[in-house]
Amino acid sequence: MIGASLLAAGGFVAAAVALLASGPRGFWLSAVALGLGFGGVAFLAGGLASLAVPALVGLVCALMIGLGGRAERLTSLRWLLGSAPTVGRPRLFGQLSLRLLLGLGGLLAARLLSGHLGAGTVSTQGPAFACLFAWEVGVIRLGTGRGPGDLALGSLAIGMGAGAFILLDSGGTAWPAAALAAGVPALALGLLAHTVPWEVGG
Repeated sequence: MIGASLLAAGGFVAAAVALLASGPRGFWLSAVALGLGFGGVAFLAGGLASLAVPALVGLVCALMIGLGGRAERLTSLRWLLGSAPTVGRPRLFGQLSLRLLLGLGGLLAARLLSGHLGAGTVSTQGPAFACLFAWEVGVIRLGTGRGPGDLALGSLAIGMGAGAFILLDSGGTAWPAAALAAGVPALALGLLAHTVPWEVGG
């Protein structure tokens, strides 16, 4: 059986991908990575049935993003969100640099807190670390997002971390709650991945 540390590392890597990704292609990659990475984390609690919940959510989200690129009029939602980006504001740090700095802080915080977080009967320091880091990545993306897609990806990172932790805590039985936690932001990302950002450059 694959070790808990390796599966937790997969969740951490998936969250790191979501932290640094940008644009529809990055959103697609993030959806796949988060689904598979946190499917592996959830596997620790309920085996293949738990793995399937985040993995299917992530893959369906990626499919929606891919189809949205072929039918942009169906997913751009310009009638609701507008179509003209604003001019970028000058910043001390660029977007990627700021996310990296905040991600390093989040990494330290997740490492310190994960030892105090328990879920069910699973040894959770590694898996909880991955879930906490995903939540922090989501908050960072929400705080630094420049468009609807960024905000939706931040919500998906939070939802995947929450969904995996719900499965860990319930021993894999609370899959409807986990599917809801991850599925709602996945639907949002699938719809918003190809929208025009509110702000570009800077």
